[in-house]
Amino acid sequence: MKKLNKYILLAFVSLLLSACNGSRTDTQVPLAKVFDKYLYLSDVEDIFPTGISPSDSMLILNAYVDQWVRRQLILYTAERNLDDTQKNVAKQLEDYRSSLLIFKYEQEFVAQRMDTVVSTEEIDAFYAENTDNFTLSEIIVKALYLKIPKGSPYLDKIRAVYKSSSDADVKTLEDLAYQVADKYDYFNDEWISFALLQKKLPYAVEGSVETYLRRSSSIEMEDGDYVYLVHIRNVLFAGDTSPLEYERKNIESVLFNRRKQRLINELENRIYNDARNRNQFTIF
Repeated sequence: MKKLNKYILLAFVSLLLSACNGSRTDTQVPLAKVFDKYLYLSDVEDIFPTGISPSDSMLILNAYVDQWVRRQLILYTAERNLDDTQKNVAKQLEDYRSSLLIFKYEQEFVAQRMDTVVSTEEIDAFYAENTDNFTLSEIIVKALYLKIPKGSPYLDKIRAVYKSSSDADVKTLEDLAYQVADKYDYFNDEWISFALLQKKLPYAVEGSVETYLRRSSSIEMEDGDYVYLVHIRNVLFAGDTSPLEYERKNIESVLFNRRKQRLINELENRIYNDARNRNQFTIF
């Protein structure tokens, strides 16, 4: 197939825009042909965002036509090279259609009936009952992270207070950090993966991370332009029990999915029992 000419595309776009505006036009104008299959103007009426310019419409149309041609060519090649058994996809299509309809109905049923709020009490109870199953597979920390320009006149002062927990020093650090630091983050005082924190540093901690963190509660690094300061306020290692705060969102997701599955099971059982009572199916 020859590539569509820019001006022909513009003409097609004009036709399409007039059709979308209610003008009478022939939407069966062919845009492309691959062997005996055609792509018509009517097939592409819904691909353009509202208010788009003719030049942008042309770009979208050109890309769509090119993709359509490629798809038809690979489809033609597949049909020529697969035998009849391989090309018989009726069962797969029916299975997919059935699964999709069931999924859509169940999702709509759940959306209309399920309470989506998982209470703090439910989460706490689940954690207490399953604490042995919450074992860390990585190091997590509560930390303070600073990225400060090397030339900052307040660098030494920040170094002197960033590891302190006194209220006065914390206030001083916040005042200085918000003025001069490129990055200042205490991660909402939440547990985070140390691997995530380490990505914010210019290079990795040398040697064993666990050994380092058991010896030291601070990390200081620098590159050409910045000094990086990290104060590890708390640390848990792989194999330790994962804290509730770190698992809260995961537990909430588990309880939500359990509630959802329970509702779906109840729906399926009710439909099954109703059909059995009405003699709507027979098992031979």
